[in-house]
Amino acid sequence: SYSFCTLLVVHQRIMSEATDYEIEVGMEVKFESAKPSREGRVVCKVVEGTCEVFGTVLEKGEVVKFPAGAKGAISAPSEKCKVQLINEDKAKASKAYWSGRMYQEFLTKMNNMRDEAKKNDTAGPRILICGPADSGKSTLCKLIINSAIRGGHKVSFTDCDLGQNAVTAPGSIASVFMDSQVDVQEGYTLLAPLVFFFGDLSVNTANLGKYHHLCSQTAACIKANSENRRQYMHGGMVVNTMGWVRELGYQALKLIIDSMDINVVVCMNDKQLPRMLQEDYEKQLTFFEFEKQNTVVVRNQAYRKTQRGERVADYFRGCHSVLHPIHAVIPFSDLQLFTIGVEGQQSQSSVPDYLKLTQITPDVSLTLCLCAVSHASTREEIPHANVAGFVIITNVDLENNCYTLLMPSGTHPPRRFLIVSKIYVTFEEIM
Repeated sequence: SYSFCTLLVVHQRIMSEATDYEIEVGMEVKFESAKPSREGRVVCKVVEGTCEVFGTVLEKGEVVKFPAGAKGAISAPSEKCKVQLINEDKAKASKAYWSGRMYQEFLTKMNNMRDEAKKNDTAGPRILICGPADSGKSTLCKLIINSAIRGGHKVSFTDCDLGQNAVTAPGSIASVFMDSQVDVQEGYTLLAPLVFFFGDLSVNTANLGKYHHLCSQTAACIKANSENRRQYMHGGMVVNTMGWVRELGYQALKLIIDSMDINVVVCMNDKQLPRMLQEDYEKQLTFFEFEKQNTVVVRNQAYRKTQRGERVADYFRGCHSVLHPIHAVIPFSDLQLFTIGVEGQQSQSSVPDYLKLTQITPDVSLTLCLCAVSHASTREEIPHANVAGFVIITNVDLENNCYTLLMPSGTHPPRRFLIVSKIYVTFEEIM
């Protein structure tokens, strides 16, 4: 049949592009897609032994397809293995010493703290990972989570990185509750994520208060979850942060530490940052410092922008384009659109300027704007509520008084309140 012929051709093409790598104990193979797009995917097959990717164990025979534009390493921490990298012509690969070995003592200490917390029914380590961009923060977050899971613990993960959020769409503060390893192909579990929408890619003097407020809301929800599911209290939390660690970025770090009651701080590739934090917090925090590894890939601004577009696309289409979002035409009267925060104004109102709502009238300037669907039941709840998901306004029809929305599923948003962001996409990213 035609389908059989197609499969046969694809199989032959893939096998012709495959390259085998034997990885000795204590070594890793670093790979990098040639370009951050869906054409540059890398596929890995474990031929012999077991290996790890950011602490996630892959068994013999497993085949994983890495996300678009993936850059990472396949390591052999405990036994020799053999892997096969496919689509080699679109990727660069090289061998190096296993970069994860430097973290092993730290990971053991964290699991010992979790064991002690479980024994005494107390809170486990609340770990904040900070440092400049491209210092290895995201990699260490995965290593910590996977180490906790292998140690028999459950742990919450919160990503406070607005520009490069690993959980959901950019502009968010997002949390997930992990009871299994981080999936190599899909990333963090999206089963009931806790998401608060900031609506911008960075903080400034006008919206820093809103950032603090949403971090506090996140912390309160995680605490409530931990009280009801004690295993998450014992396992503690892991918090990723932005790569901006000076000036307002430093203030944002301190707000996270305070609102989330952080007690362990890991500083990546920054000698001055731990000194600054130690001076401000004296003996309240436990510090760990790590240098940047040579396996960490440096990403330029163009790459980061492309990856943000990919994150939005992944939300609607899935990591492997297996989801099918829909376009729905919604009357203006069915929705109310708001922005949160008023910049450059001072008033005597009891509501802080950074939490004030401004209702947005329909306008073509909203085309291709990323919006969040608020869980709020009333207008007053909007600045404090988490979100149900995201939509993109693809058309504003002023003649027929309706929006066209790109939505993950369904025919109508689950709530009527939309939070309008400062984040716009392109048609190329979502089509």
